[in-house]
Amino acid sequence: MDNSDKAVHEQWATPLPAAIALLGVGVALGAAAAASYADPPAVVFIGVAALAAFGMGLVSLLRRPRLTLLSGPRLVVKTLFRGTWEIDTAEVERVSVLHTRRIVGRTRQLVIDLPDDRLLVFGRWDLGEEPTVVVEKLRVAGFNAE
Repeated sequence: MDNSDKAVHEQWATPLPAAIALLGVGVALGAAAAASYADPPAVVFIGVAALAAFGMGLVSLLRRPRLTLLSGPRLVVKTLFRGTWEIDTAEVERVSVLHTRRIVGRTRQLVIDLPDDRLLVFGRWDLGEEPTVVVEKLRVAGFNAE
């Protein structure tokens, strides 16, 4: 069986150590919430923080790899609610980097424009790499990148 059309050229995901660290922080905060049983407000606040950290770590592990570049070229996108789906170059209108300025600094996000007015937006956390580098790799692969 020939799987050459499914050859993976590149994958982008949240760094594995970061996702595992979030799980660890969630467990540690859960233990801290249980240990502070004498102070109900502390249990609530620390417990919410524990659930948030653990949930974020779990979602980061479940969505690995977040974006995969296959030969063809095609992209495989993994989302939490929609699952895994493939996008061909014909389905992508434009790939670009969105630069935004915040009070503290500047952020960049990878934006994939789809023809049905949908946008796929990935930050550095999602990709594990600078979005400008990912856009350049997608441009070289054959996507319409700006």
